[in-house]
Amino acid sequence: MGEKTNIAITISRQMGSGGSYIGYLAAKELGFKYVDREILQRAAKHLGTNTGALEDPDERSMGLVKNIIRGFSFSMLEATYVSPMIRPLYDRDLFILECRIMNQIVDEHSAVIVGQGGFHTLRNRPGVIRIFIHAPKEFRVNRIMMVHNIKDMREAQDEVEESDRRRAKFIRDMVGIHWTDARNYHLCLDSSAVDFPRSVEMIIQMVEKRRAVCP
Repeated sequence: MGEKTNIAITISRQMGSGGSYIGYLAAKELGFKYVDREILQRAAKHLGTNTGALEDPDERSMGLVKNIIRGFSFSMLEATYVSPMIRPLYDRDLFILECRIMNQIVDEHSAVIVGQGGFHTLRNRPGVIRIFIHAPKEFRVNRIMMVHNIKDMREAQDEVEESDRRRAKFIRDMVGIHWTDARNYHLCLDSSAVDFPRSVEMIIQMVEKRRAVCP
């Protein structure tokens, strides 16, 4: 009897679409390992540094802006310190390392993997299911304002637009494809039209179907 094929659900998502949360709910329902920041943490450990030096561009840029604003608010900009970059964010060497880590995780566990270009890295594994979660900008901006307690709509819009730009650039630079192209995925979900519980149900149905052909 052959070895059991682990299932890998990759979640690519637009900021504010709820993709990470949908992935978490699906992992919980299926009893799968949920993988978000673990890839970054493992990469940092391998490189002998901390996760801050390798932080996701979205989070790093948001943190930098908040530090600068905080410095201005206290009239102490000169005291605001941002640690120097040890290496460029998401350079090819780091991406290759993260790809290896993703494959190691799926060798050991059935997992839901959020972001990090997993849809491309794991595309040739027999048990992979590639999901893209998206939504109209207005829906995402409103959700970001609610979840992050942002009062200024323009600030939320800027965060969403910058996130879209960075994620598109990352995928384009690393693998040379368009991140939002539906042909990269088995299932694309508009979370403004399909609610979170139904989205999870659809993902579970896909897993059941995949298990039928990859026992």
